[in-house]
Amino acid sequence: MKKIVLILAIAGLFSVQAAQAQKYGHVNSGEILEVMPGIDSLQIKLQAFQLELQSMYESMMTEYQTKKDKFDREVGTMSSSVRQLREKELADLANRIQEFQAGAQEDLEDKQYELAKPFQDAIQAAIDKVAKANGYAYIFDTKTLLYYSASDDITPLVKKELGIK
Repeated sequence: MKKIVLILAIAGLFSVQAAQAQKYGHVNSGEILEVMPGIDSLQIKLQAFQLELQSMYESMMTEYQTKKDKFDREVGTMSSSVRQLREKELADLANRIQEFQAGAQEDLEDKQYELAKPFQDAIQAAIDKVAKANGYAYIFDTKTLLYYSASDDITPLVKKELGIK
């Protein structure tokens, strides 16, 4: 029994020493993304897409308001069947507007991901290269960490790798 405890203690000591020998680093990928060449074009394309969606939404809202105003003016002179038909038409249009809003938000997020992916891939490749070249076992992104200590900030190295000053 003493041999097992001794073996476990020695194994624990080696694993502690191995863990202490590993290098840890952190990077601020958000900071790097903000200064990457070409990021301005991403923002412009995203804003253009957002304006396109906004324009479509406003067009739908104008159509809805026009039909609603016409309905409100003519409701007293409509037959019951025409009134029900117009109410259904307004309700359907309102539902399409709500569906468009939900879909537009998803489309905007998808477009942002699509446009940002090449930049994020370049950052990841640079992080991988810097980590391997400098012997890091782990690299953490500071935008997702709540606390970090005893690790090296490799943000300047990644910027250098990407050719950013």
